[in-house]
Amino acid sequence: MTTITPSTNMAVTTPEPPPQLNSAVIGVVIVLVVLTLAGLGFLLIRYLCHNKGAYRTTGEPAPGEELEQGPIDSSAEEKKEYFI
Repeated sequence: MTTITPSTNMAVTTPEPPPQLNSAVIGVVIVLVVLTLAGLGFLLIRYLCHNKGAYRTTGEPAPGEELEQGPIDSSAEEKKEYFI
């Protein structure tokens, strides 16, 4: 019987890409990340500026508005209920 032993002298080498390719890939990734963050920041600021909303309190009326008073119901004072 013959046995085959694997040869330990076999070395597989793969060619390395040029170093300029690595720095180009890193540069493209950084630029894409920065552009994505800038776009998201722009959209966020635009959303926040356009959706400010109008918040009014029950205090003083806004300039140019008159304080509206509804009809005074005198029967409301007569129908007071007290719960014990």
